[in-house]
Amino acid sequence: MPIGSEQRPAKSGWYFHGPSGSSKSDIRQWWRERRFRYNRDLFFVGVGTWLLVLFAGSAAVKPGVDFEEPIMMVIGPPLYAIFANLAYTSGPVLDTVVYRGTPRKHLLKAGYVFSILLTALPGVWALIAWLCRGSPKPSHAGSLLDSNHRFQARLTDELIVF
Repeated sequence: MPIGSEQRPAKSGWYFHGPSGSSKSDIRQWWRERRFRYNRDLFFVGVGTWLLVLFAGSAAVKPGVDFEEPIMMVIGPPLYAIFANLAYTSGPVLDTVVYRGTPRKHLLKAGYVFSILLTALPGVWALIAWLCRGSPKPSHAGSLLDSNHRFQARLTDELIVF
């Protein structure tokens, strides 16, 4: 049966709970039918993440400083897409190697949720960095140590006064 020729119910639970056969080839087909949605959803989350890193990440750092290595903004997404699809492929492989008669629907759900969260993480990180940018940032590690020493000295002086 060609991919997508099966009638799918309109309810949202189809992706994780849709009908499946009992043979190994039916299980592989079950996974194949879900690959497009997996890639589509990761693509949209990835585009949002990429834009957040580009704009919020750039706004979170001083002018002239890169939030993310520029070359990784170019080659990172295609590499990530390749590795995400390799990870997705491990689902049906594992499902047919350790065959139990039906696809492990919780395996798909766990992998899907993990992939979406992992894809969104850099964007969330950039957004948090942008929201927290108002806090003073030392220009180098030495100034952080100097300010820490001054704080400890002031604290010690105040303790001695009591």
